[in-house]
Amino acid sequence: MRWDDLRYLLAVARQGSLAGAARELRVDATTVGRRLDALEKSLGTRLVLRGARTLALTEAAEAVVARAREMEDSLRSLHDAVATEARAVGTVRLTATEYLAHALLAPRLGELHTRHPGLDLELVAGSELVDLQRGDADLALRLAPPRGDALVVRKVAEIAFAMYAARGYLRRHGAPRPGDFRGHCVLVYRAALTSGSESEELKRVTMGARRLLQSNSTTVLREAAAAGLGVALLPCLSGERDSRLTRVGAGVLAKRPLWLVFHKDLQRSPRVRAATDWLVALCKEERAGLAGAEGGAR
Repeated sequence: MRWDDLRYLLAVARQGSLAGAARELRVDATTVGRRLDALEKSLGTRLVLRGARTLALTEAAEAVVARAREMEDSLRSLHDAVATEARAVGTVRLTATEYLAHALLAPRLGELHTRHPGLDLELVAGSELVDLQRGDADLALRLAPPRGDALVVRKVAEIAFAMYAARGYLRRHGAPRPGDFRGHCVLVYRAALTSGSESEELKRVTMGARRLLQSNSTTVLREAAAAGLGVALLPCLSGERDSRLTRVGAGVLAKRPLWLVFHKDLQRSPRVRAATDWLVALCKEERAGLAGAEGGAR
């Protein structure tokens, strides 16, 4: 039995005549009759009782039609699902640090939705790592390259860090000498969030300074600095665009690569590819700001 023959039976059941079925399927009535004969022969039973003007279905045909309608609905659902997946439609789950979500992504989300109206974004902001291999997220922007054979890892930018303070603080305490923060209060990330050369340089320049505040939140450090609490280590994109702050010290303190990560099985997904292309283009446009080139020590 061929599924195509069942389509002809369904059309006859809907239209009640060979001519009506022929119009629905855009064939001639002879073709409809021939396909019905083939279906009856393959099933070994009579399906249609032909009258002068109309057709009537036998009990066997009614049972076949009921199952065929289920098949037709399933095929239609499958077609719709494939068609949806072929477009940038649906939800993309993206994880990024709080700073990147706030300073880089949120101000530009309108561009993504203008370009892909059917795309929704689930943005998880924070320093906690999620397991992309397990499918906890579709995409991640990370400062530390993850490990995993199933992951695609792409460097999209460099993130620069520098020291920032409010002008009121600098008037009260004076500006630190280049590379020397002795006698100042510094606001820095918790030790677990700094590593390698960045950590060593931070220790060197802040030797003799009071670590008045340590936090895992860029927003907390930025707001504390803006309130005049001390000199804060901040990503340059965040510090430069806050009019309450000015960069101090020895310019850029450290740089870390920014990685875009996703599961290799999602490379061909239109929704993930659309979000990936947008993220790559965004990082390229913001490359100077991310690398700390928008300002300098003042």
